[in-house]
Amino acid sequence: MAQTVMVLFGGVSTEYLISLRSAFNIIGGLREAGFQVVRVGITPKGEWFRYEGPDEAIPEDKWQAIARAAADMPVPAGLQVRSPRDLIISLCGCVPDCIFPAVHGINCEDGALQGLLTLTGIPYVGCGVLASAAGMDKLHAKIVFRHARIPQCRFTSVSRADIKRNVEKVADQVAAAVGYPCFLKPNNGGSSVGTCRAADRAGLIAALREVSQYDRNVVIEEFVRAREIEVAVMGNDKPKAALLGEVATSQQVTYYDYEAKYFMPDGAEVIIPAALDDKTSARIRRYALKAYKALGCAGLSRVDFFISRDNGAVYINEINTLPGFTPISLFPKAFAASGVPLAQLVKRLCRLAIQEREATSRRELI
Repeated sequence: MAQTVMVLFGGVSTEYLISLRSAFNIIGGLREAGFQVVRVGITPKGEWFRYEGPDEAIPEDKWQAIARAAADMPVPAGLQVRSPRDLIISLCGCVPDCIFPAVHGINCEDGALQGLLTLTGIPYVGCGVLASAAGMDKLHAKIVFRHARIPQCRFTSVSRADIKRNVEKVADQVAAAVGYPCFLKPNNGGSSVGTCRAADRAGLIAALREVSQYDRNVVIEEFVRAREIEVAVMGNDKPKAALLGEVATSQQVTYYDYEAKYFMPDGAEVIIPAALDDKTSARIRRYALKAYKALGCAGLSRVDFFISRDNGAVYINEINTLPGFTPISLFPKAFAASGVPLAQLVKRLCRLAIQEREATSRRELI
């Protein structure tokens, strides 16, 4: 079992600030579980620093100044940084037993960072390159879900190039495929950053121009008047789902966007367990595990669903392969309600990371 865990936080991502909040809680859980924790932060400019200051400075985003002041830490004697593994050793001063990426969004959970961590040969928490990339790419994930026969609401996608070329034509095509109202998302992104709702043609044209600034492709879905159900899943070959949670937004919130999630004290609350009948709960749990396996996930993910308020239909919304660990995040709260408190949860995730590394190791032919 791992003894030294490197927690990686921050990142060149629109979800940088959310990562800091997740990291603070993960670090606390690891300490409570008895681990030696090495903290490494990535600035919004992409610089990597070992951080030795107080944990409390991380969520306040005051860690950078402290880390920079101590940046001239000596490299372990005899070590020359010639590989990703050497980079980790130079930052940690040792080979950690496990790496816990407390990061979110582009460059962090889209397979890019996972590729780097895979090259270190050190176990890391969460999905591998393929599942991470597929989960972040919403259109690709929808294609996988369609092949897995998991119900989804109507959707289409358009490119930034087409929007720039003729936004009027694109709006007509979207209206024909999806209708009004509709919901627009950057194809790659998270925490509802850059999302928009359009109720008519003028709103759709404005939303297409706005959302296309965040990604080269935009996904547009029919707007479902729905309850939002989230499922925390943990495991490798035999994943398990926690109690289902429901995100209940306040009346002042039109939809659960970035502001409502993280910066409105009364924007929404998470209800665990969700008030659902046994049959509906079992169906959603089954779909969540099916989606998890279809994408090839490992370690953890959160799978989000809609339940139509009009006809009770269940639709998968998306999957998040590195869900938040903030105080309001569903993933840790759902497992806590299921009998797995934070310290035990992060310990299990580290163990799963080590098991996954052993299971995916290959014979060397050198």
